[in-house]
This record gives sequence, C-alpha cells and structure tokens, in this order.
Amino acid sequence: MKTGIFGGAFNPVHLGHINLAENYLNELCLDRVIFIPTSVAPHKSSDEFASNEHRLNMLSLAIYGKTEFEISDIEFKREGKSYTFDTLCELKEAYFDDELYLIMGSDQFLYFNNWYRAENIAKLATICTAARNDEDYKKLLEFKAKNAYLKNAVITDFDVFPISSSELRNMIKSGKSISDYVPKAVEKYIKENKLYV
Repeated sequence: MKTGIFGGAFNPVHLGHINLAENYLNELCLDRVIFIPTSVAPHKSSDEFASNEHRLNMLSLAIYGKTEFEISDIEFKREGKSYTFDTLCELKEAYFDDELYLIMGSDQFLYFNNWYRAENIAKLATICTAARNDEDYKKLLEFKAKNAYLKNAVITDFDVFPISSSELRNMIKSGKSISDYVPKAVEKYIKENKLYV
C-alpha cells in the first residue's frame, strides 16, 4: 500500500487541503491519504486553535464520501508537542508494510531543516510538496539540491488553491463569506458553532 500522510492544524480545513490531497492521490498513485490534525503544533500558539473535536468534525464533513481519505486522531492521544517524527514512528508500526508519503506545504518544506529529526523523517517517508508558482518551484528545487537527505523528495507544480486557514479565520472575523473556499458542510458547521468569530 502507498499511504499519504497529510498533517496540519486544519483550522479550519479548506478546499486547498482537499485539492492538494486529491492531486497527490492521483499524481503518486496513492492508495489512501490519512489526514492527521495536530494537537499542539511546536511552532503555533494553541489558543488560536478550534478544539480537537471541532477540527475532527470539520475534517469528517470535508472528506465525506471520499473513500480514499481517512482521518487519524493519533496526535490527540499523545501528551506534549506534536512532532512529525514521533507520529511517523507510530504509523510505521501500524502500517509496517506501507510506503509512506509525507505531504507538506512549500513553506514548511523550505523550513524543513529546522524540524525535529528532519533527516530521520526523510528516511521514514518520502517528502512531498507542491510549488505555488514558478518562483516557488525554483526555490524548492534549490533547497532540495542543497540537502542530500532530501534527494528522494517529490516536488510538484500542480495548481495550489490560493487560500490559507489564517486568511479564512480573518475573513470570518471580518464577516466576509468563505463559501468559495470551504466545503458547504464545513461552512455551515462553522456558522452553527460560531467558530473563529
């Protein structure tokens, strides 16, 4: 089995996340993509997060009916900071026969040298990222070339949906519509639960 691992805050999940997962599913012929919401990101303040339950519920709504997509709450069950290395070690035990592909944004890829046990992560999974534009693509290739442990990294240039979760949270606070950027069921859930206001 070829399994994509897509971690992130998903705060909230949006169409960019779903499109990226679908692109990788097709591009790399993956059998499945597992979405893993982070509990406490090492580089983010937890007070800007919707609760674990809300983020899991929004993810469930966003991937409903997509049989190749799954959700894991593995990072919610672990105390302390959510480090990708620890998560991958657990996943390797659970899916010991699978080839793992770690999906990340281009900004995270360019920051990858600062991740906890980055070289070990690259041994456990193939690192995958997508360029936002031609300039971004060039930067990603240069970064890959400078770091030998990333020699197997996959850099793609398919279209990246132009939105971020932080932009969505700001739009919600400003009373702007987010209907073009999130699945309808997720938009309804955010409104009903008065999230990010």
